[in-house]
Amino acid sequence: VEQHGVVDGIYRLSGVSSNIQRLRQEFDSDRCPDLHKDVYLQDIHCISSLCKAYFRELPNPLLTYQLYDKFADAVAIQMEEARLVKIKEVLKELPAPHYR
Repeated sequence: VEQHGVVDGIYRLSGVSSNIQRLRQEFDSDRCPDLHKDVYLQDIHCISSLCKAYFRELPNPLLTYQLYDKFADAVAIQMEEARLVKIKEVLKELPAPHYR
């Protein structure tokens, strides 16, 4: 996405709905979509839109409900170095699929 799109705002703008659905169908059919097809390169926002939809639709967020308070506490630390250390500690508590 960042290689082929204008990075500024790329994740805020929505793609064309038909392109997003076409891409979703390719993923859902267990095919590995060719993201270098002209249809996707001309509407790079459809890729970022589908990615955002994927994360929105997860039954448990990537940064799990169970660790939400720990992540919130970690990002609230004022000292940058201490904040990063704490965030890394909490990341290590994620379930393996989420961590990967």
